[in-house]
Amino acid sequence: MSPLYSSFEKQPEEKKQTIIRVAMEEFMKNGYDRASTDVITSRAGISKGLLFHYFKNKKNLYLYVVTYAKNLLAEKVMEALQSVSATDFFTRVKEIALAKQRVLAQYPYEAKLAVSAMLTPPAAVKKEMEELLKQHYETYEEAFMLEHIFLKQLIPTEKLRDDVSADTVLEMTMAIVDHVSQKYQKRYQRKPFDFLLHSDNIVKELDDYFRIMQYGIYKTEDKKG
Repeated sequence: MSPLYSSFEKQPEEKKQTIIRVAMEEFMKNGYDRASTDVITSRAGISKGLLFHYFKNKKNLYLYVVTYAKNLLAEKVMEALQSVSATDFFTRVKEIALAKQRVLAQYPYEAKLAVSAMLTPPAAVKKEMEELLKQHYETYEEAFMLEHIFLKQLIPTEKLRDDVSADTVLEMTMAIVDHVSQKYQKRYQRKPFDFLLHSDNIVKELDDYFRIMQYGIYKTEDKKG
């Protein structure tokens, strides 16, 4: 975190977590513009002067809790990745998608705040959110994906047609996952919704696409002698 928040970071963990949780709930309930620092300080049991000593203003408080939420989710998703043990390429990708959804379900306030802030940012923090989103994509770029999610060594090359390479399978799979992700992000930007309620749909879409990749789009024709 920025040195700007050094005073807050020095506080006892229990106190910090109370302020973070209350602030998240207030921002999620009322949005950035209507969120009240009076409500936050009252529920957190601190003075308004102390809150502004820690964060200077509401904008910095919002940026802090959004960054906190994003970093916490990233950390928990990485931990979840370590538990995925599937040795089938497509099964692994789907299990990772499910593991990510379980993390989001476990941390609903953090998930909803981070998604809302980065996909439909308040005008007052739009520039900062665009930068945060840019940093996120730079961190989880293709090299990261190939190392942790799309493992080329799990593709059974002996089953591939002669005119299909493992690299092509990788590229198609990554394109499909990106397409599904972008589809739901654009839906959210048009009309915000609860991502957690669509987790089954997301996984089913991936499963449908992967099945087409594996078995093609045409019916199997019986060959008669």
